[in-house]
Amino acid sequence: MLDPRYTQLAEILVHKCVETRPGDHVWIRSISTESLPLAREVYKQIVLAGAHPIYDISDDAVSAFFYKHATAEQLNHKPDVMEFVATLADKTITIVGEPNKRELANTDPKKIVERSRLIRPVKDVIMAKPWVLTYVPTHGMAQDAQMSYDEFEDFYFTATNRNWQEVQDRMQSYAKFLTDAKDLHIVGEKTDLHMSVQGRTWIYDDWKANMPGGEVFTSPVANTVEGEIFFSFPLLRQGKIIRDIHLFFENGKVVKATASEGQDALEHLLDTDEDARRLGEVAIGGNPGITSYMYNMLFDEKMAGTIHCALGQGFEECGGETQSALHMDIVKDMTTPGSTITVDGKLFMKDGKIVLDQK
Repeated sequence: MLDPRYTQLAEILVHKCVETRPGDHVWIRSISTESLPLAREVYKQIVLAGAHPIYDISDDAVSAFFYKHATAEQLNHKPDVMEFVATLADKTITIVGEPNKRELANTDPKKIVERSRLIRPVKDVIMAKPWVLTYVPTHGMAQDAQMSYDEFEDFYFTATNRNWQEVQDRMQSYAKFLTDAKDLHIVGEKTDLHMSVQGRTWIYDDWKANMPGGEVFTSPVANTVEGEIFFSFPLLRQGKIIRDIHLFFENGKVVKATASEGQDALEHLLDTDEDARRLGEVAIGGNPGITSYMYNMLFDEKMAGTIHCALGQGFEECGGETQSALHMDIVKDMTTPGSTITVDGKLFMKDGKIVLDQK
C-alpha cells in the first residue's frame, strides 16, 4: 500500500509548486526507477488537473555506461530530443531517486564537465519556465544520512510536507532585512570572508522551485569577494567525496583551494571554465525540518543554522554576473561558537541562530 504522504507531496508539486492548469504540457523527469512511486502520483495529479503529462524515465546506471563507452562524437552530440521536449513543455517536475550516489565515482570528471556544458542551454530553457526539483527517499540516501529507511522517510516528509505558508513568511522576513544591504561579513571556523551585495536582489526560496524549500539567497558582486572560508561539511559531487574544503579569495577569485580528501576532483571542478573560481551565490538556510546533514544538496543547503556558497553560475535575477557551466553549492555549519554573519555592521546570525527569529 502506498504511503499517503507521497500523494500529499504530489499534490503540492503539481498544484502548488508549478500551479498546473488545464491544457498545460507538464514534463515529469523521473531520474531512476526509485522515483517511480512519487512520479506515478504526480502523473495522476496532472491528468486530474486536465493537463498533458510527458513521462520520462532515466537512471544513473545508464549514465555511467554512457560515460564509460561513448565515443567523442557521442559525448558531443547535441541533446536534440531533450531540447525538443524542454521547448514543448510548459512546466517541468524533476524527481530524483538515488539508489547509489557513487554510481559515477569512477567516471572521468572531464567527460561529465564537457557534457554539462553541452546540456546547459537545455537547462536554461527548463529554468525559464515554472519548474520544481525534488528527491524521493531511497535506502542509499538513508544510509548516507545514517538512519534506518523508516527513520529517513519520516525525516524526508517532515522536510517536504510542511506548512509552506509559514516557511514563506519567515523567508520573506529574512529577505526584507537583507534588502538594500551593502556589505556581508561571514566569520567562523577558519573563516573571515567579506563581499559586497550592494544593488543585489535577495530572493527567498519558499518551496516552489526546490522541494524542500527554506533559504534566502543572492549573487554577490563577483570581484569583491575577499578572504577565506572553510567548509566542515563534506561535499558529494559526481560520485566523489570532497572533505574540508578551504577556499581563499582575492579580487573575487579563488586563488587557493585545499581539501583533505578529493583535492584532484576539486581542482577539476574549479577548472570548469573562467567563472568557476568565482562566487555565484551566497545563501542562508532556514528549514527547521532539516536537522542533520545527509549528503544531498537539495536538503542540506536548506538546513537551519547553515549557510552555503556556490562557485560558478550566478543568478541573473539577483544581479549576478558570473557565467559558468558549474554551479557548485557547498554548505557551512554556522552553529560553531563564535560564528556570525553581519550585514552592514548589524548582526544577522550568531552561532547558527538568526537574530530575527529571537525577537
